[in-house]
Amino acid sequence: MALLLAAGLAAQVAAQVTVEDEIVTGEVSFFDVKVENERSLVAAMGLSLAVPGMGHYYVDRPKSAFVYLSVDLASLFGALVFYGLADTQEKSARSFAASAAGILSAPSGEAYWRHVGAYMDAAEYNESVELSRGNAADLYRDPESWWRWADREQQDEYNNLRQKARNFRVASSFFAGALVVNRILSTVDLRVFRKKSLSSGVRFQAALTPDARGTVLALKTNF
Repeated sequence: MALLLAAGLAAQVAAQVTVEDEIVTGEVSFFDVKVENERSLVAAMGLSLAVPGMGHYYVDRPKSAFVYLSVDLASLFGALVFYGLADTQEKSARSFAASAAGILSAPSGEAYWRHVGAYMDAAEYNESVELSRGNAADLYRDPESWWRWADREQQDEYNNLRQKARNFRVASSFFAGALVVNRILSTVDLRVFRKKSLSSGVRFQAALTPDARGTVLALKTNF
């Protein structure tokens, strides 16, 4: 008799159970966390403008800091070395002209030394100015500033020395420009890195997924 009552109750409970299609809820965002660098971008960029690499060290990028700082030191070294070579070469050219062309006292200014290399003597230069009706103030009237090359070979040697000095100046300017470019690149690099770090955060999402055994809570991460 007890068995019949138990079977009847089970049948009644089973009759109350309905089978429904599986339903999966949409993704629910419990929290959204952005991975941000707490360091100040303005401070980092300011450091990079002053000394490239320091800004990267500030935001914990030691490898990039080493590269930018190494380039900066190499550029500074090159600029100073070639500037010194240019200055030394120019002094050698002027010293050679003073002894070979008989210059006793040279007026100030780069133009004078260009004229020394362009004309065989001061008389030829003065004549050229007069024929072109140039400014009388451009004439060299002081005999101590006059020059006279013995031959073209000496004049060419002087011009070659001056050309080497100009080449060294160009090299020095190149390295000086590299100092500026390195600062710009390091600053832009920090800005780009900052944007990437802000846009690539960690996002946690949850989805309620019921199955035959019950409801399961799943966490998803997007990078």
